Amino acid sequence: MTQSLLAKLDELQVKVSSLAKALEQSRYESKVTKEQIEALRRENEQLHKKVNHAQGQINQMLNQWFPELELNAEE
Repeated sequence: MTQSLLAKLDELQVKVSSLAKALEQSRYESKVTKEQIEALRRENEQLHKKVNHAQGQINQMLNQWFPELELNAEE
């Protein structure tokens, strides 16, 4: 009976070790994903600023060519 219990304990130890490794991997992947999300957020913000700036420049040019349009030329 003692050997049976020791075998079961060894089995549980292997399972716990495996779960601990899986948890560690999951946490690492989560951290990497969060970093990627933050990098994409910053990139999106920069692109949004560039688009707004370009739209302002386009509106300025259109206002010069067609003043009757009265487009918003804010950058």
